[in-house]
Amino acid sequence: MRKSKLRKPVWLLLGYLNLALGILGAVTPLLPTTVFILMAAACFARSHPNMEQRLLQHPVFGKVIRDWRLYRGMQRRTKFLAQGSMLVSFGASIVFSSHLPYIQAILVLLWLGLSIWILHLPTLSANQQFRSTVMPQCTLRKLDSLPEEH
Repeated sequence: MRKSKLRKPVWLLLGYLNLALGILGAVTPLLPTTVFILMAAACFARSHPNMEQRLLQHPVFGKVIRDWRLYRGMQRRTKFLAQGSMLVSFGASIVFSSHLPYIQAILVLLWLGLSIWILHLPTLSANQQFRSTVMPQCTLRKLDSLPEEH
């Protein structure tokens, strides 16, 4: 089989895997949700446009995906929820691993690293327009499908 014939099924498989991990992350401490949903949307953009659209139209994750694609940032509410959920999940994990200090140290470092990364992202607001730093993937996909000029 040619490489191009394998590409779409691999992206599709990765999309569903990331979506499953994102759903699992919604109920499991230490497993992130949003990052897996963002990766699922990126994979579906390359393999299953209908699933990508379903994610973009999702009442919770659609706005987060669009904000990330257009501005590489998060709204203040999303940042607050992310920090709060990390506090709860990392905090619980640190308490439950009290007999393993090296695991606690790793968890604290991961928690600090993720928190700092989220805080450094641009904070978006509904009434403020930001200039996009990258083109959305749907635009990139349309550009890829244009015929080449000779």
